[in-house]
Amino acid sequence: MNWNKQNPYLAKITSKKLLSGKQSNKEVFHYEISLGDSGITYQPGDSIGIFPINNSTLVRAIINRLQINPEYTPEGYNLNIYDLLEKKFEILTPTNRLIKFVNDNINHNALNHSLTSKNKNILMDFKYGKDVLDFMNLDQNLKFDVLHFLTLLKPLQHRAYSIASSNLVFKNSVHLTVSTQRWQKKTRNYGGVCTTFLSDNCELGDKVKIFLIPNKLFKLPDDQNKPIIMIGPGTGLAPFLSFIQERKYLKSDGKNWLFFGAQTKKNDFIYEDQISNFVEEKILNNLDTAFSRDQDNKIYVQDKIYERSNEFFQWLKNGAIIYICGDAQKMAKDVELTIIKLISKELKCDDKKALEYLKMLKKEKRYLLDVY
Repeated sequence: MNWNKQNPYLAKITSKKLLSGKQSNKEVFHYEISLGDSGITYQPGDSIGIFPINNSTLVRAIINRLQINPEYTPEGYNLNIYDLLEKKFEILTPTNRLIKFVNDNINHNALNHSLTSKNKNILMDFKYGKDVLDFMNLDQNLKFDVLHFLTLLKPLQHRAYSIASSNLVFKNSVHLTVSTQRWQKKTRNYGGVCTTFLSDNCELGDKVKIFLIPNKLFKLPDDQNKPIIMIGPGTGLAPFLSFIQERKYLKSDGKNWLFFGAQTKKNDFIYEDQISNFVEEKILNNLDTAFSRDQDNKIYVQDKIYERSNEFFQWLKNGAIIYICGDAQKMAKDVELTIIKLISKELKCDDKKALEYLKMLKKEKRYLLDVY
């Protein structure tokens, strides 16, 4: 059977463990999902797509705002409005269609300004943290026709998570590392669609719809002697667990260096025991950790990279491949700027020459990103 986005596999959750400590600002879970009789096999660097269902409180609130019965089945649909909003439509992230409709039918200066301004950041700031209900509620007098309202939404999408296990080691299961997204605005609580679905709705034995998302660009080298440098703060660590497990299983000769960052060692050093074992077994040749809030001056992975600039550059000269996984907006950009600075320092050249060196690494597929 070919399992894919159109035909996902119904897989059982066999393990669910809270990784973050009691005083952590984050809620990070480790999930293990059985692949059963699916025949799914994966490579380090691949991801798993999961189809969530929407938060029931938000579904009910939107139905109340529409002023209809949850059992009402809109014309042309074979599900009632509750099931449609729970399972078929995105109700967290508003579409541009919905935002335009609201703006065209109400007088709201801030919304109108954000849409007409040439500065796109103003609209991004206005939208930030707001869901479909927030835009519906910008004017309580705005009426919505149910059928038209559904055309303003987009289909509910899967969410992709980097696999945190080696298929060679875990023959018939896949591991995921997921940080639950939660935030508050005024009197309302919000949550990421899939992260809260997994943390709040799913228990051991429950089944979720999954499919494999191969990643041909974020792979271990075929040459087992190649050194690798892995940079993964927070849940960006996930694919590197699969990398290290795989290299241990294959008895690879290539050296492995991990940079890991989080807020505090006590509450946020996820998989600390497993990583410590890798160090003791000399599978991990180098481990550098940055816990930003364990001292007055915040220290991040890029600071640790620059501290080790000489050895880091020696690894590059020996053919090392750099892998970066995690936040695209801030971390990945800061790490790249640091690596350019590091190259400039070690080559004793200007930033232009250092950038050319980085471009060479990218061209040789020795600077690989899995960012979101």
